[in-house]
Amino acid sequence: MISIRNKNSQAYENDNWRGIRLVNAYRVFLAFAFVAASISGRGPQVFGQQDPYLFGFVAWGYLVLAMGFEFLLELHVLPFRPQAHLHALGDIIVLVFVMHASGGPGGGIALLMIIAVGLSAVLLGATAAMGYAALASILVLGETMVSSLVDHEERQFAAAGFLGFALFVVAILVATFEQRVQRIERLTRRKEKEIHYLSTLAVQIIERSPNGILITDPSGQVDYINSAARQLLAIRRRDDVQGDVQGVASDAPTKLRLRDTHPVLANALQNWFDGQITEGIEYDQPHRFRAEFHALQTELGQRALVVLVDLSVEDARVQQNKLASLGRLTASIAHEVRNPLSSIRQASELLADSTSQEERAELIPIIIRHSARINTLVEGVLDVARRPQVQPTRIDFNQWLNEFVELHRLNWDASSVVWQAPEKVDAACALTFDVSHLWQIMDNLVTNAMRHGRSADDVTYLKIACQLAEPDTVMIRVCDRGPGLSDTAVHSLFEPFFTTHVEGVGLGLYVSRELALSNGAQLYAEAAGDDAAGSIGTCFVLRCPRAI
Repeated sequence: MISIRNKNSQAYENDNWRGIRLVNAYRVFLAFAFVAASISGRGPQVFGQQDPYLFGFVAWGYLVLAMGFEFLLELHVLPFRPQAHLHALGDIIVLVFVMHASGGPGGGIALLMIIAVGLSAVLLGATAAMGYAALASILVLGETMVSSLVDHEERQFAAAGFLGFALFVVAILVATFEQRVQRIERLTRRKEKEIHYLSTLAVQIIERSPNGILITDPSGQVDYINSAARQLLAIRRRDDVQGDVQGVASDAPTKLRLRDTHPVLANALQNWFDGQITEGIEYDQPHRFRAEFHALQTELGQRALVVLVDLSVEDARVQQNKLASLGRLTASIAHEVRNPLSSIRQASELLADSTSQEERAELIPIIIRHSARINTLVEGVLDVARRPQVQPTRIDFNQWLNEFVELHRLNWDASSVVWQAPEKVDAACALTFDVSHLWQIMDNLVTNAMRHGRSADDVTYLKIACQLAEPDTVMIRVCDRGPGLSDTAVHSLFEPFFTTHVEGVGLGLYVSRELALSNGAQLYAEAAGDDAAGSIGTCFVLRCPRAI
């Protein structure tokens, strides 16, 4: 901010000195005109002439005064404002004498007096202009009174009054204009500060970005490069590349060219400008990174924003996430295996000491049941670890649902499951999905409803429906009338090994969601809403791509 303020004050000072030089040039020209009018004898015709000797003396004196002012300007002996006051005061006094020598305020010198007051207002401001307007009015009125009393000339008090009025009008106009200019200057300075702040903030953010940032022209000449990009490209910091603090490249003759530091990246940039590539490209030298290209339209022409993503950081983050996931998975498996193993060990010890057939008949099913539980856990873990092979096909969901219901009807009747057929069948429900994956997902969702979706009368009311949500999307809902989802279950529903059932492993919903994602679908849960029985219930929604 300080640098901008210094630059603005310096520019303002330079403008002041330039203005006073122009005013003095006008003064020199006017003095030469007075001298020429006096020498040629054209003064009476041009200005009106009452005292030719006084007119000539004042004209030559005005020329000497103007040249003296020019000499002071060259020497810079006095500051700006004292010199400006001296110039304004000299103009008014000289013009009053010229007016007296030319016959009073009724001549053309009145216009020159107005111009002098206006120039003083421009150089010194409205307050000084009002003071010089008052001084000029008093001097003009005094000159009129002296002429009428001493020289017994015709009184020109009306002309003097009109001239004084014109001087004050000019001062007021300049004051109004100055106030407007000051408001504009304040607004401009505020905008400059905001722009400087935003540009500095943007540069600081870019410099602290973990990604490399390059801005180049079509020839590969670098306009800007941040620290991360220099590190990824193994470029040594050079002042002629970095430029000033605003992030603009330096005007030094030597600039960084991308072809000199990374020719392969330079070729890719040229191909991108030619429209041959549109996606990012990965590189292994000198560091592992991915280059992404974006177009920029600037006042200097077309530019390319090259973003260099450090893949080593991403690789480390992915590896860390994998290790964390592996740790959570191992801990969950150990927790799930510990309980059935303890039960198997305890039953085995009791079986070794048992002497009756009844005890053995009671302990052997315990061992078999917990062994089956461990086997289910291991199979579930294998399903999670195995990457699903997707073979999408077109499925008419209504026809598929009829087969699914017929296959499970006997099991549902035995488990107190009441199947509610959809009231309205959408004939457009055809989806693109892997058939085996759809069977596995629906089996898991129905099993989950049978475990957690029983109503108060210990009956599972099951409803499966399909509808067209969007022109290219179908939504399959598996709903029950159970107690609904708790706050804990809402946040942890699809996490591996999360279950609230004593016989559950906690992998069914997790595997179902992974299968859905592999088929380009989404699986999520939502409240079913109030129904006639007063139960809230839960709906699992499978959002699938529609088959064309």
